[in-house]
Amino acid sequence: MWRSFLFVPVLEEKFVAKAASRGADAVILDLEASVDESRKDEAREALPEAVKRLASDVDVTVRINAVWAPAFRDLEICVIEGVSAIHLPLCENAEQIQAISALIGELERERGLESGGIGLIAMLESAGAVINANTIAKSSERLIGLTVGVEDFATSMGVSATPEVLRPAVQHVNQVAHAASIASYAVAASMSDFRDLEGLRLAASYARLIGSTGGYAVHPAQVAVLNEIFSPTDDELGWARRVIEAAEA
Repeated sequence: MWRSFLFVPVLEEKFVAKAASRGADAVILDLEASVDESRKDEAREALPEAVKRLASDVDVTVRINAVWAPAFRDLEICVIEGVSAIHLPLCENAEQIQAISALIGELERERGLESGGIGLIAMLESAGAVINANTIAKSSERLIGLTVGVEDFATSMGVSATPEVLRPAVQHVNQVAHAASIASYAVAASMSDFRDLEGLRLAASYARLIGSTGGYAVHPAQVAVLNEIFSPTDDELGWARRVIEAAEA
């Protein structure tokens, strides 16, 4: 279970070099929003070496570009040894998940990788995507988690990314994820101000209370907050041990 994902721009050497030491449970090597359109091919070329450098020290995941053609070009590069999961941005429906999953499976077979070894996380970034969350969550055995892309979701609603707007979407996605027995990494916090750690703490605490299991960070300072909030407390660990002991008795 991942408590924290840290976005790492794959073309920023200084960030890649320090990524494994930032404390995140997993890093996201980003081929999407942090890469200018003119440098997409350059980012794809840089990705395998970044995976090789990091995979022995931290779980490595990749955010690809949205469907279709850019996503397929990304998958040709990132379905490799050392990649644990792929994040699909702007996911709108189950058909997209099924197509991406099928291509990952084909590449796994061609390259002698473990079948189903690379997970898929759907990033729901519009009102329509959140409405479709139930069918998306049940679309593929490869799908291991859902999240809400809060900025784009709010834009699709024509409003700012405030807690009042984001919380209902996060709650819905959490319910859908748990019904499908997959993880939810949805936190009702805007990513626009990474310095607002107290705001992130409040949002992550609320998200955990309603079923989220982790969240995303765009800055290393956010990682410690997510790890703290989404770690079990001493009381929770004690309760779990007592349950196990009672069951064994």
